[in-house]
Amino acid sequence: MRIVKLFSAVFALVVIAGCAHPIVLSPDVSKIERGANDQLINKNVGYYISPETREKAAESAGGGGDKVSYYPYKDTEGGFYKMLSNVFSNVTLLKSPNDKDAVNQRAIKYVIIPEITTTSSSPSPFTWPPTLFTINLTCKISDANGNPVSNISVVGEGRAEFDEFKSDFSLAGKRAAHDALTKMQARLLQAPELRK
Repeated sequence: MRIVKLFSAVFALVVIAGCAHPIVLSPDVSKIERGANDQLINKNVGYYISPETREKAAESAGGGGDKVSYYPYKDTEGGFYKMLSNVFSNVTLLKSPNDKDAVNQRAIKYVIIPEITTTSSSPSPFTWPPTLFTINLTCKISDANGNPVSNISVVGEGRAEFDEFKSDFSLAGKRAAHDALTKMQARLLQAPELRK
C-alpha cells in the first residue's frame, strides 16, 4: 500500500511539473495611443488572421524549469486592432487574405497579415512566471491585388520582477505586447511607402 501511495505522489509531481502555466498577453488597450504629432495615414486597411492561427497556443520558458502557455494572436488582437486604428483611417477584419467583397466595399488599399513569435525566460529557481518576455511582430503588407508592399518587423520586450508580478503573473508578457505594438505603430506611421 505504501508503494502505491509513493508511486501516486511521484506521478502527481511529474504531471504537475509537466504542465504549462496559462498566462494572458493582452495589453491595456487604453494605453496604446497615437501621439499628438503623429499624422494619420488616410488609407483604409484590412487585416487577416486565420481561425487556426488565432486559436494556436504557444509555450515558452518560465522560472523554476516550468513553462507558460498563451495564445499570441488571440491575446494581442484587440491591441493590434487599436494600434492599426491609430495609424490608418479605417481598419477592417477580413474573412480571408483575398476577401474581395470587403476590399471592394470598403475601398481597402492595403492588406496586413501579422506574424508573431515569442520567447520568455526567468533565472528564478523558485517562481514560475517569466521575468523576461519578447514578442517578435512582423506585418506583411500587400496592396489590394496581393502585390507585396512592405514587411515591417519589431521586437517588443517586457520585464517584471517578483515584487511586480506577484499580483499579475502575465505582467512581463503584457509589457512585451504593449512594447511590440507601440514600436510597430511608430514604424507604420514612419513608412513612406504606406502613404502612396
